[in-house]
Amino acid sequence: MNEEIFRWINGWAGHFHFLDIFMIVLTNSVPYITVAMILFLWFNRKGEEGIERQYTALYIVFSALLALLINEGIHLVYYHPRPFVAHHVHQLIPHSADSSFVSDHAILAFSIAWILLFRRDKWGYPALGWAIVVSISRIFVGVHYPADVVGSMVLSCGTSGLVLSLSKRFDFLAQMIFRLDDTVTKHIPLLSKYRHESLHKKG
Repeated sequence: MNEEIFRWINGWAGHFHFLDIFMIVLTNSVPYITVAMILFLWFNRKGEEGIERQYTALYIVFSALLALLINEGIHLVYYHPRPFVAHHVHQLIPHSADSSFVSDHAILAFSIAWILLFRRDKWGYPALGWAIVVSISRIFVGVHYPADVVGSMVLSCGTSGLVLSLSKRFDFLAQMIFRLDDTVTKHIPLLSKYRHESLHKKG
């Protein structure tokens, strides 16, 4: 079934130029959108809501880093060839022939979605929709199987839940980051109002 679903989705590639371009742009933009989303959460609000958003940004980073680290471990012990290595496919973007399972791009997207959903943020469901479309794009461009992105979804769900369940143990690290941020941004007038210390005072 994994290969059959892959062939059905990837089979659409190469037939509609606008769809190919959309999927290529979407799949390549994931790291940039991830960074933009974290910055948006960090600098978007004032007061107590701003503090909560900054914690959300940190939890996304912690979850994604943990999932990516676990994925590196998976790659050390398990190799699954990418679709373009094992089969003749419509490959729309260049990619190294490293292990296909699981997808780093999908990990980033689902880490954002799960943390936002678990923290009941209004952007949770839009982020989940984006993560699903990103996952489809990885299959469409020919670099991942459906099982790869499903694995990413499950892995990032687990790391997101773990990070949130252990949030109090991560708080010392969060406070270190907040202090570092305060030290840097207090010298930048445009960003000083977003300092964690300033947000707390305004809350």
